[in-house]
Amino acid sequence: MKYLLHLAVAALLLLAACAHEKSPLDAEARDSGMRAAAALVAVDHTDTMAMERAVMDAKAKQSVYALKRDSAAVRAFDEAFRAYLKEKDHSLYQSIFPDETR
Repeated sequence: MKYLLHLAVAALLLLAACAHEKSPLDAEARDSGMRAAAALVAVDHTDTMAMERAVMDAKAKQSVYALKRDSAAVRAFDEAFRAYLKEKDHSLYQSIFPDETR
């Protein structure tokens, strides 16, 4: 499960482009990223199927911006998702992003 979770999150991150411009959808994407992270944090961490479903739901929400080819909104979603996880459930953040635990 942990491998699958890492794989799904890696796919999420691959969509996040390195564009530095702002998007008209920036605020919406940030809000969506925070809500997706909150949904993941709320899941019983021992329920691997529910965790996988929450990660896939987050990926689906982020993909809305990728389909619009709005890389800045994709990045905003990713940044908000990571920030929320890091603040609210640091151990989950560390397990998903082990190289970024500084």
